[in-house]
Amino acid sequence: MLIAYVDESYDRDFYFIGAAVASIEQWEHLSDAYGSIRRRTAAEHGTDPRIEFHAHELMGGNGAWARFRGRHREAAGVYIAALRASRECGVRYLFRGVDVARLNARYRYPPQPHAVVFEHLLEQIDAYTVASGGDEQTIIVADQIATQNDHQRAFAGYQSAGRDDARSSRLRHISAPINFASSAGSDGLQAIDLAVYVHFRRERIDNAHPAAQRTLARQWRQVEAVLTHDHTWRP
Repeated sequence: MLIAYVDESYDRDFYFIGAAVASIEQWEHLSDAYGSIRRRTAAEHGTDPRIEFHAHELMGGNGAWARFRGRHREAAGVYIAALRASRECGVRYLFRGVDVARLNARYRYPPQPHAVVFEHLLEQIDAYTVASGGDEQTIIVADQIATQNDHQRAFAGYQSAGRDDARSSRLRHISAPINFASSAGSDGLQAIDLAVYVHFRRERIDNAHPAAQRTLARQWRQVEAVLTHDHTWRP
């Protein structure tokens, strides 16, 4: 059994959703590794030993990570340690995105970007599951969103009838229903939050500061090493 944790990162022009996929055993190993990083960070910097790895707060020195405000090198070190732990534990990443402006221009009544990208990502997760062999199934755990009930109904429809696209699958290798959880209590959701934030910044943020560029490059190397799929649809 595989588990895919799903989270999004976006701005007004592009919408991205990522999945971090691994076996139950691999996720257990990651939780152990994250626990070690948390304890070490608490001992060295006085943070909560149960702190959430939240990408925006960690890199910005905000919220629970306020002790890291202005300490960019230390923050980057913790961030990269968490990404490295994911890589070493066997986590794999899949990313999908859409050009929102082109999506809106193409359709008279454009669909919601999240719905479009989520559909595409589910198909990629289904294909990845098939490639894993046998009768493997993948459980989906997504970060809590306001429209989660709509996505549950849509997912049930995909499995029963497929999408309108003749090439689409019926997602037979994804276990129903989709699960939604808070990232605060889920190491898997924290893992994909860290990865999709790096993906978004690499795609959308043009930071001329050399130190910021070096940090992003180091972060991306940890993600790219275990990247299975990455595509942005430009309708």
